[in-house]
Amino acid sequence: MKNKTLLLAYTFIAIILIACSENEEPMYVGERIALIVAASDNPAKDGTPSLQDLMDAGVQEVIGTQVDYEEAIATADSIPTTLTELQDIIFKVNEDLLDNDGNFETLAWSDEFNDDGQPSSQRWNYDIGTGDWGWGNGEQQYYTQRTDNVTISGGTLKIKAKKESYSGSAYTSARLKTQGKYSFTYGKVEVRAKLPKGGGTWPAIWMLGNNISSVGWPACGEIDIMEHKGNEVGDVSSAIHNTSGYGATPYFNEQFIADVTDDFHVYGIVWTSKKIDFMVDGTVHYTYEPAVKNDENWPFNDRQFLILNVAMGGTLGGNIASNFTEGTMEIDYVRVYQ
Repeated sequence: MKNKTLLLAYTFIAIILIACSENEEPMYVGERIALIVAASDNPAKDGTPSLQDLMDAGVQEVIGTQVDYEEAIATADSIPTTLTELQDIIFKVNEDLLDNDGNFETLAWSDEFNDDGQPSSQRWNYDIGTGDWGWGNGEQQYYTQRTDNVTISGGTLKIKAKKESYSGSAYTSARLKTQGKYSFTYGKVEVRAKLPKGGGTWPAIWMLGNNISSVGWPACGEIDIMEHKGNEVGDVSSAIHNTSGYGATPYFNEQFIADVTDDFHVYGIVWTSKKIDFMVDGTVHYTYEPAVKNDENWPFNDRQFLILNVAMGGTLGGNIASNFTEGTMEIDYVRVYQ
């Protein structure tokens, strides 16, 4: 173990020297991690994470410049000799950079939906079926990943809810998510969308904590960027759910926008370490900012993933119109800035 630690230390010192050479391009932090992994016979053997483990843990959120990380490494109390120590430095740099007023300008992740066909499997996966009691909300649809319910054409993603008998349900739709594909902490999210018509439709653009599988809901935290009630056309809402308030949450605001089913609008948030601003077309209509943050009211210092769906009925969708046949949410793009 001692020889292995020394090997890692010498490797890291060599990398620093190479990166600082006048005749060499600065080494990207991901390459630096890869070299440390390569220098170890078995990076996971003693609990040190592999490169993929590290990426899954959040190092893909490299939001600073090369200089930011080089300076932090150079001024650390001791040269990191394990991937875990390097990860801690990266997290600290990111935390300092993100403790700002929400000036997020770098496009970190996006889907422009320019390629006809099915959504990218590199970016999205699906919830399938009816879930537990209609996904916990008494919803009436069966979620599929069929082209009948989700497709890209003409530059927009189309999520279509349909009235049809399918696997014991009277309606079908789709629910896309980036869980296991992409998640992030802090940033600006913008989704340009046109909402479906039809009484009982319940389109949503929202986020859940990446740790939902370990801590459950609502402890993981939920950020509802946009929800709409097809029975009350134009009533667009945003909400927060966490251990301190969920279900009929007090952290909620609704506003009226008359043409949401006829025209596209940009629904978004700016999420910092201090607050979450909810916006439509760049105008803030609700801010969630607990005066004193704790685990119950602020689980939002961990990564979240994105979800797009159209539900039918349920606690917010309400009664489904007898003349409903189908309704489509069109999404022009999804963008995350950091």
